[in-house]
Amino acid sequence: MLVKSGEHVHLAQLLQFMVLGEQLAHDCAKAQATLVKEPGLQRFLAGQAKQEGRHAVIFQWAIRCLAPRGPHSLVISHQMNQYRRLIMSALTRGDLAESLLAEQIILEGLGQAILQRLETGLLKRGAPFRKLRQILLQQEEAHHGFGIRTLQRMLNDGHTSIDHLRDLAPAYLELGKALLFSAQDSFYFIQEDPHEYWKDFQHGLPEWLREHPHGSPFLPKDLYVAR
Repeated sequence: MLVKSGEHVHLAQLLQFMVLGEQLAHDCAKAQATLVKEPGLQRFLAGQAKQEGRHAVIFQWAIRCLAPRGPHSLVISHQMNQYRRLIMSALTRGDLAESLLAEQIILEGLGQAILQRLETGLLKRGAPFRKLRQILLQQEEAHHGFGIRTLQRMLNDGHTSIDHLRDLAPAYLELGKALLFSAQDSFYFIQEDPHEYWKDFQHGLPEWLREHPHGSPFLPKDLYVAR
């Protein structure tokens, strides 16, 4: 793999972001599987939990190859712990809709956006294991799509409301953006712009949660990024 001098540690830090997210996704999906009644949903969430666990192991292996001493990720760890506390609180209350919003839609959507853009750079660098990377990306897309479809069905059935979800979204979006930009030095070092990643993430949000050119009535102004 063609990695420029000094890039190893920065790529490892970005992968550490992914490890923490995959570990949280594993724990969340495993807990969600106990909240749903439909066998099909239970199977998907149990399968997702297994996949997320494997993803974390793969990323950890890549980190050891890139930076044997380990990347610096104290800020990311702290913010991910905050995100974890919010999701686990929702799961403890049995709020499946909030957990889907926080994990499958926002966290998975952010992870998907990161992997998709990093893939372009990895291709340029001649990175190995392209097929494996594609499988990881496809699974992230599947998890994100599952969350959107399931939450939409809950909205259609009256099990939650858009107003309720819009009230919950800003806290998760603020933390998600803070997580992304806590690694901005690493992004810039490998000539990537975290603002572009954030835009990609926004485009993957459900229509009712997307930000619009004239601002949003329910999202904090500091989250708005002009397109």
